[in-house]
Amino acid sequence: MNEKKMMGKVVVVTGGSSGIGLAASSLFIKEGATVVIAARSSEGLRKAKEKLGENAKTFPVDVAEPEEICALMEHVGTTFGHIDVLFANAGISECPDILQTNETFFDDLMNTNVKGVFYAFTYALPWMSVGASAVFTSSVIQQRGKPGDALYAASKAAVRSFARTFAVDSHVIQKKVRVNVVSPGAIKTPLTVQATDNPEISVWVSDQVPLGRWGEADEVARAVLFLASTDASYLTGSEIAVDGGLGQV
Repeated sequence: MNEKKMMGKVVVVTGGSSGIGLAASSLFIKEGATVVIAARSSEGLRKAKEKLGENAKTFPVDVAEPEEICALMEHVGTTFGHIDVLFANAGISECPDILQTNETFFDDLMNTNVKGVFYAFTYALPWMSVGASAVFTSSVIQQRGKPGDALYAASKAAVRSFARTFAVDSHVIQKKVRVNVVSPGAIKTPLTVQATDNPEISVWVSDQVPLGRWGEADEVARAVLFLASTDASYLTGSEIAVDGGLGQV
C-alpha cells in the first residue's frame, strides 16, 4: 500500500469552504492530513465540515481583516503545535468596469486578495515547521490583458510576486519553507457559476482554451497537493498554471 502523502500533517486552507479550497481540503484529508478550513461564511463552514468529516476543523475568518488571520494562526499553532502546509486560497473576482470602480470596491478586493495572502503567510510563518510548504492561489489572468479584469489581474500578479520574494526571504530560508503558486484558468466553481452558465462565455472558453473546456476544481486541487507535498521538494518560488493552456500558447 502506498503511503499517504500528507499523513499526520496540519494544513490550513483559507477560502476552504467551497470551490478549489474545498476540493483541496478534501484531497489533503484523503492523503492523511488534518485540515483547518477558514472562510467568512459560517453556513459554508458547516456544510464543508459535514462533507469532509472529523479530520476537518473550521474557523471563521475574514481574510481582509489581519487581526482575524492572526487569531486563526494562533489558534492552529497553539492547538496543534505547528503548521505544515498553508494554502492561501481565499479571494474574490468580481470586477466592475474600470470607470465604475470606486475606492471602496478597490480596497475591498485588494484587502482580500493581496493583504489577505500577505498576512496569512506572515502570521503563519512563526508556526510553520521546518520544511513546511505554502501554496498561494494566483490566476492565469495575471499573464493576460483581458478587458474588464484589470483590478483582479493586478491583485493576482501581486500574489505571484509574493511567492518569488517570500521564497528568498531570510526568515523563510532559515526554516526551509517552500513557497509556490498555483494559477488556475477557467475553472468551474461556485464563484464562476454566472460565467459557466453563460453560453457566450462558454463559447469563448471553447475558442480560447486549447483543451476546449472549463477546468474542474479537483484538477487544480491535484496541483496544489503536488506543490504542498515532498513530491515538489525542489520547487520554490515557482508557478503551476492549471489553465488548459490558456496562458501558455
